[in-house]
Amino acid sequence: LTDMGAFVAREQAASKVSDQLGDIPSSEANWLDLQDQAHALLQVSNPQNFRERLEKLQAHLGHFARLNPDGILLSLFFLSSRDLDRYSGTHAMLVSVMCGIAARDVLKWPAVQETVLCHAALTMNIGMSVQQDRMAHQKEPLNPKQRELVREHPSHSAALLRQLGVTNRDLLEAVLDHHAKAPGPLAARTLGQRMARLIQRADIFAAAISPRASRAAASTGSAMKAAYFDENSQVDEAGAALVKAVG
Repeated sequence: LTDMGAFVAREQAASKVSDQLGDIPSSEANWLDLQDQAHALLQVSNPQNFRERLEKLQAHLGHFARLNPDGILLSLFFLSSRDLDRYSGTHAMLVSVMCGIAARDVLKWPAVQETVLCHAALTMNIGMSVQQDRMAHQKEPLNPKQRELVREHPSHSAALLRQLGVTNRDLLEAVLDHHAKAPGPLAARTLGQRMARLIQRADIFAAAISPRASRAAASTGSAMKAAYFDENSQVDEAGAALVKAVG
C-alpha cells in the first residue's frame, strides 16, 4: 500500500506538471530539440523565463524517463559519446535523468524531491556552461584560470540561479555542494546535501564515459567503479543507488 500510495503521488505530480506546461508527446523524444533546449537554458540566452523553461525541459525528460528509462539512458549515453559542441547540455540531461531514476526507483524519494533534484542536476554547472563546452574541445591541459573556474563553479552556479529567480533552498544547496568531498551515509545529511551527493556520483560517472578532445572515454566498468566507491574506497550509498538504477 505504501508503494501504491507513492506511485499515485508521483503520477499526480506528473499530471499536474503536464497540465501546467501543456501536452507532452507520448512518442519517442526529439533529442536534437531537447539538446537545443538544454544548451539554450544553460547559456542563459533568455533569463526572463528561465524557470519556466527549466520546468518544461525537466517535465519532458521525466516523462520519457518514466515511459522508457532504458531507452532514454541509451540515447543520452550515445549523445554524450558523440557531441562535444553541446557537451554541457547533454551532460546535464544525462546526470539529471540518472539522478531521477535512482531517486524514484531505488531511494524511493517523493516526487517533489525527485523534481527538485533533477532541476539541481540540470543547472549544477550553469556558472561555467560556456567554458565547459570550450574545454571539451581543448586538447591541452587546463590552465590555472580554468582550474580555478572549475573549483569555484558551484558557488558561481548557485549565485547565478538566485539572480535568475530560483529560491528553492534544497536546490541551491545541492548545486552549491555538488563537488563537496564528504563520504558517509545519506541519512545524516540535509536534503540538499543528499541531493548534492547523488548529483556528484552521477556527475563522476557521466563525465568518465564522455570523451574529450584531450582523452578517450573511460570504460563503463571503470566509470561505475568511480561512482560506486567513495573517497575512502568504501561503498558509497548514493553511488550504489545510481549503479543499481542504471546497471
